[in-house]
Amino acid sequence: MSIIEAIKNRNSHALMSEQDIDPAGIRRLLDAAVCVPVHHRTDPWRFLVIRGAGRAKLGDVMAAHLAKDMDDPDSPKNTKFLDKIRKKPFRAPVIIVAGAAKSDCKQALMVEDVAAVSASCQNILLAAADMGLAAIWRTGSFTYAAETAQALGFDEDTQLVGFIYLGHSAKEIRQKERPSAEKFTRWLDN
Repeated sequence: MSIIEAIKNRNSHALMSEQDIDPAGIRRLLDAAVCVPVHHRTDPWRFLVIRGAGRAKLGDVMAAHLAKDMDDPDSPKNTKFLDKIRKKPFRAPVIIVAGAAKSDCKQALMVEDVAAVSASCQNILLAAADMGLAAIWRTGSFTYAAETAQALGFDEDTQLVGFIYLGHSAKEIRQKERPSAEKFTRWLDN
């Protein structure tokens, strides 16, 4: 399959089985992740692989983020909601958290390092598809909160870019109709 076909055929898979992924396979995904362009060779990629019981800690971090903005997190309604949030990481056997570390290089711009890590997330998604794995890239308000990065053990100046849920698909996903880029494109020829 050509690279363009692989890109067009990749789909997000949210329904995954509990079947684990071999650590060697995860390492292959991460090695593919860091094969993206980055200005000033800052190597901003920081990854956290969450598996097994580690998913409970992520669930607690997600719930804590949402609870801080609630008037009464202990109300029955909010308790039920936060319990549901705590279970979300258990939708997949493996979650890779991707972050961009702040560089010491004076010419480096954080926006460029975040862009490089975003490209690395796409590489993970494409490599996962190539390996026959299901994957979906998730974000949300807790992704961009500094306390989330710190709670997960990232350095203080690391900006999280996303959470990639990985596993084996629990059901076959139909191919999506992909739009043409034509309606999003302008040409400046003269």
